[in-house]
Amino acid sequence: MIRFDNVSKSYGNQLILKNLTFELEEGEFLVLVGPSGSGKTTTLKMFNRLIDPSQGAIFWDNTSLEELNLRKLRLDTGYVLQQIALFPNLTVKENIELIPEMKGWSSQERLKKTEELLDKVGLSPQKYLDRYPKDLSGGEQQRVGILRAIIAQPKLLLMDEPFSALDPISRKQLQELTKNLHQELGISIVFVTHDIEEAVHLADRIAVFKEGEIIQLDYPLNIQEKPENAFVADLFGGNLK
Repeated sequence: MIRFDNVSKSYGNQLILKNLTFELEEGEFLVLVGPSGSGKTTTLKMFNRLIDPSQGAIFWDNTSLEELNLRKLRLDTGYVLQQIALFPNLTVKENIELIPEMKGWSSQERLKKTEELLDKVGLSPQKYLDRYPKDLSGGEQQRVGILRAIIAQPKLLLMDEPFSALDPISRKQLQELTKNLHQELGISIVFVTHDIEEAVHLADRIAVFKEGEIIQLDYPLNIQEKPENAFVADLFGGNLK
């Protein structure tokens, strides 16, 4: 679906990413893990061209991202951040309906889908539609953020440490919600986290980053049982075999 071909990124003399070559398969849940500064978020932002490569190319179904309409690319990509980025002056309904409104959905279509999704994540439309972000808990705000990102049925969902600021109970609930939505909707997801347990629980495959390179890209069980080197073994709490 989306292929990175020898992608590197530099800022001045500082090399941030080094020759990344990998593919996100359609419908896959790919988790990026690694220490701070290892290149995870820079890689994530390349999927929707918030950042462009210094070298190499990225392809979506064999078409270079540079050849795609940027607005359409962004509208076809959902984005959920660690900082719960709801618009404080908009209601829950208005926040969720932003992208469908840009895409020209009717008000009836938008409301129907918003109510359906709120029900799906355990937020009663009658109670929550007209509330403002300040009236919601952190977990409720992030639920709304996820719904805003998926309501227009994007082909790709990018999630940058979306649950790291939440309490453990909310975090666990949203992990299960995200996993269920992925299975139900079949959206391709790229998910950045520092939490190895979270990565193993959510991922179809995991990409382990270190100093701008992917050290290992594999299924969670394979990484746990056959780590590529001592760094990966240590990160996943196992032993190098």
